[in-house]
Amino acid sequence: MSIANSLAGKHVVVMGGTSGIGLAIAEHALAAGARVTAASRNPARTAGSVPAEIATEQVDITSAASIDALLERVGIFDHLAISAGATALGTVRELDSAEARAFMDTKFWGAYNGVRAAADRIAKDGSIVLIGGIASRKHGPGRPTMSAINAALESFGKANAVDLAPVRVNVIAPGLVETPAFDDVPTDVRERLLTQYIASVPVARVGLPEDIASTALFLMTNGYVTGSVVDVDGGVQLT
Repeated sequence: MSIANSLAGKHVVVMGGTSGIGLAIAEHALAAGARVTAASRNPARTAGSVPAEIATEQVDITSAASIDALLERVGIFDHLAISAGATALGTVRELDSAEARAFMDTKFWGAYNGVRAAADRIAKDGSIVLIGGIASRKHGPGRPTMSAINAALESFGKANAVDLAPVRVNVIAPGLVETPAFDDVPTDVRERLLTQYIASVPVARVGLPEDIASTALFLMTNGYVTGSVVDVDGGVQLT
């Protein structure tokens, strides 16, 4: 089966699917022949950037009830990707526990809610892909919250690969990827991060959403991969 129709007849749901990495995953799944539903907190805000062939839904990833309602509306589906969460920058001096908890509520507990809601609804030969981040193991200044969240996601994915089998569960750990998530980062900080990253990685560039989306497609379509954490980071761990 070619990559062009490797998801033909399948239904892919992407939470956080109307911008950035999530949108790229939705678009790649569509190109591979899937029926795609992209859900986000405010799909109307990005309606112009989402292909018309992709169904859009509203969901609050921090609310278990909202996710349950989404999957009830969606009906039968085969693959779930969860890509949500702002960039959690700030040292423990800069972020108090309430601010750090808000990041955890979105990215970790959002994934928890999504996986829990999907557990008894997803096709038994289906898969779940979680988007973590290389900060779990490649530590840098000002990222303790991000590091903790991504490490938790990796362990959570591996544990669920056992608990939810035969449903496959995998985690992608991207390096620095240029997405709208950086829109809220001050321009000088953003430029400094990008410049430093490009200078330090073997591929000499930052990641693109498409780099992560192609990996997500591989994890959806390769039935022999589960419990894996796949680093897509330009080689930053080598530096």
